[in-house]
Amino acid sequence: MEMRFEYINGVLIAHVQMFLDQVGVENFKYVLSERMKAGEPVVLDLEKLVNIDNYGLDALLAMAQKALENKSVIKLARVSADMQIVLDITKVYRVFDIYPTIEEAVASCQEKLE
Repeated sequence: MEMRFEYINGVLIAHVQMFLDQVGVENFKYVLSERMKAGEPVVLDLEKLVNIDNYGLDALLAMAQKALENKSVIKLARVSADMQIVLDITKVYRVFDIYPTIEEAVASCQEKLE
């Protein structure tokens, strides 16, 4: 799994690419864990995510748990309509704040930092 990272106003943005499934979840968790810092909010940009399976959903939940342990938070941004259906059906949406844009997700993180 390939991910691209950037910082916007002190918030780590992780651009998730294409698939979050059994094949790539261990790499996803490892790479994201290595980039996450204690107390630093993270926004997962899911615009390019086209497929997620139960392993991917478990990985999202595991990273949310890790963020809580690190006194941080993970927010989701730019979730496609198809991915939103999956999050709704599985009720995973209850764990994450979901925003239509990266900017809105970053702004919500900024409110918590101030």
